[in-house]
Amino acid sequence: MKSYDEVVTNMICFLKNRNICQSSINSHKDCYRSFQRFIQKNNCQWEQSAVSSWITELRKTNPRQLCTVWNQYMRQLDEYCHTGTVEDRHLYLTLTLYERLGGGMKPDLDDYLWTCKSRYSKRSWHLAQNHLAGMLIYFEDRGRYSVSEISYQDIIAYQASDFSCSRKTRAVYLGHARRFFEFMSLKHKCPAGYALYLDDRNAPYVGSLENFDAGLQERIAVVADESRDFPADEFYTAVNEYIGSLKAHKYAATSIKTAKHALSVLYLFLDIHSLGYHPEIATAWFSGIQGLLPKNWKHWRRLVFLFSEFAECGDIIPSNKFTYAPGGIDLLPAWCRSGIEGFLDLLKREFHTVQTIRSYQYPCIRLCRYLVDRDLSGFEQLDPDILYGFCTQDRHRTFRGRSSCFGIIRRFLVFLEDTGCVENRYLHLCIDPGCAPGEKLVDILTIDQTRRIEQYRKLNEKPIELRRIAMVMTGIKMGLRASDVVNLKLTDIDWENRCISIIQEKTKTSLILPMPVSAGNAIYRYIRFGRPCTDSVFVFVRHKAPYGKLSIKTCTIALWSILPERKDVYGGFHVTRRTFATNILRSGAGAGRIMDALGHRDPTSVMKYLSMDEDRMRLCPLMLSDLSLNREEV
Repeated sequence: MKSYDEVVTNMICFLKNRNICQSSINSHKDCYRSFQRFIQKNNCQWEQSAVSSWITELRKTNPRQLCTVWNQYMRQLDEYCHTGTVEDRHLYLTLTLYERLGGGMKPDLDDYLWTCKSRYSKRSWHLAQNHLAGMLIYFEDRGRYSVSEISYQDIIAYQASDFSCSRKTRAVYLGHARRFFEFMSLKHKCPAGYALYLDDRNAPYVGSLENFDAGLQERIAVVADESRDFPADEFYTAVNEYIGSLKAHKYAATSIKTAKHALSVLYLFLDIHSLGYHPEIATAWFSGIQGLLPKNWKHWRRLVFLFSEFAECGDIIPSNKFTYAPGGIDLLPAWCRSGIEGFLDLLKREFHTVQTIRSYQYPCIRLCRYLVDRDLSGFEQLDPDILYGFCTQDRHRTFRGRSSCFGIIRRFLVFLEDTGCVENRYLHLCIDPGCAPGEKLVDILTIDQTRRIEQYRKLNEKPIELRRIAMVMTGIKMGLRASDVVNLKLTDIDWENRCISIIQEKTKTSLILPMPVSAGNAIYRYIRFGRPCTDSVFVFVRHKAPYGKLSIKTCTIALWSILPERKDVYGGFHVTRRTFATNILRSGAGAGRIMDALGHRDPTSVMKYLSMDEDRMRLCPLMLSDLSLNREEV
């Protein structure tokens, strides 16, 4: 390659041979000398990155017009170095960009400009004309002479090219380009994705299949043919319907904007790589671009996965939760999975809660992993020695945790014995939970804490505060568990008879409770002045879309918001139920009344509340002599 000085000398001779005026030649010389001083000062080579840095430095102290012209001189020099000549449209800078544009794409440009003439002033219209002409000249230099010949690769190259201008000016150029290609897509001369890609908010996150790791590429290749049953264009149309579904469920404007953004980027990936939509492709794509995403990548992930539910069902179920990584059960052999899934299904039929079922699966998974590591191929190979080995390698940090784990394993073994997976009917006896029943001190709210709750009810009126106090009052005045509070439905409340009828979540028994005035007023104020406008059947709902059912933890958080010191006390929201039972006992009611109010069927569960009735406890003290204690005189 010729040296910089040699290329400059030949370029000046070329300008003279083309009869360029002397003032223009002198301007070229000043430009080339200035750039030579820059590369000597910075000890760099003549390349495009150096030119860009030089132009950026020039802008700090020189007029914008000079920087623009000198940037064009450097483009001329680069073209001359590589081709030995400079095309007339690049040489004669006095011609406008529109005048330099060839005839192939001028009719399309004129067609677009005519439609938007009424929206621009005369000056703005001419600027748009030249900005778009410059873009189309870029495509002509790449051998494209009509809009229909432009490819995604050309659009990607143009978006990534050096505009040699400020960010604000770049945004103006790209804005004109997007509107032009939007118009062309309506004319069916190019894909809708061209306009989307020429948006700096989309392009960085599209990703390239060639840059994905081999595993992701293989996952996409497996379903590529199947995905074309749902073409990218149909997917993009479905995105608008999906956005409508989000609006119907009253999702926040931020979520709707993020959904539109994420799925537009996914559409670009599909369209660029000639793929259709498939959930597996969406998952692989997200894994490939996750490192490029901003801080709200988890929001992107949920909204992308939520679309797969919409595509399958025609609507979304806001309460559904998604699993983004394979679970422990999925990684086990089929014989392990069938055993654990059968056990969990039994627990479900016994009306155990979702949380209980989830906690029961983990000890079973640990046992199965141990069996697989010992090269077992079925539960029928289980024997006492293997179980003993499993127990001895257990790493629970507390005795209670170890005991709970072994109790679950014991139940799992009983299930395997009952279903014939294990021949030895006494194998479960090899696992001894080894934990005696424990007694806990009953903790209740103090008089001061109860007074502060009443004060909170009178002074706070924000929607979220009304929800908190209604939940807490329902626990204190009616003794409902957190699970029953969050499951309370509007139809469960009989306002005329001032009572609530529920089926308890834990015991599945029906319960009818009178509704005290204070609790009823708190619930009414929440429904009337705090509850979001939603079709949900539940009394207490989320205050951010989707307005669905709350989790049990919300009740504990509500109590903590009113009484922050309760965060350091074991027991959570259940303290309101114990306070309710103790208050009944202190009022003089018997154990039967407490059992009815709490929905208990076993009288022994009420005994622990008796110690809180201090006045009656004083009536039955033990004699010191009965305890062989002697009283000493002072």
